[in-house]
Amino acid sequence: MSQDQKIKILKSTIKVFNIKGLKLTMDDIAEYMGISKKTIYKYYDSKEEIFDQIVDYVFDDIKRGEQEILDEEGLSLEERVRKLLAAFPERFTEVDFAKLGDLKDKYPKIHKKLKKRLESGWEPTLELLEQGKREGLYREDANFQIFKVMMDASIARFFETDTLKKSKISYVEALNQVVDILLTGIKA
Repeated sequence: MSQDQKIKILKSTIKVFNIKGLKLTMDDIAEYMGISKKTIYKYYDSKEEIFDQIVDYVFDDIKRGEQEILDEEGLSLEERVRKLLAAFPERFTEVDFAKLGDLKDKYPKIHKKLKKRLESGWEPTLELLEQGKREGLYREDANFQIFKVMMDASIARFFETDTLKKSKISYVEALNQVVDILLTGIKA
């Protein structure tokens, strides 16, 4: 089974999702790719399985990007924290996250997985925030577990409501605004 073909299907599904939202069909994906629906079913059993794999595909890429930020030389602590909090792969900036509003109702397992992925992997960021507190960059009384909850809640809200659509703002722009607001609040 070709991993390249599986990735092409995931990428194509993202493109079709931007147009049709969660109502996209396997026929839509096949038509977009110029292949038969039968070919897609060789790799994925259902649309839900494709959506499930997209969650891993996107978040695995985010985690790789975060590791690159952690390994990047020449960044100040503040720059590193800001980049980690707003880490989002360039190739996913075109994803229309405003169309995810119905995910919780239509695909509860995928919604649960998405939330779990959003809430995990915070350890390196929390360590850097604590280092920033020790170095006087962030307030002594800053509680980073509360900071994390606020960040998680903001991001979850973007996925669960039509806030982005109503605000006419992209996910990346909204994420950067949340990071700016929260970091300003803990600045020493």
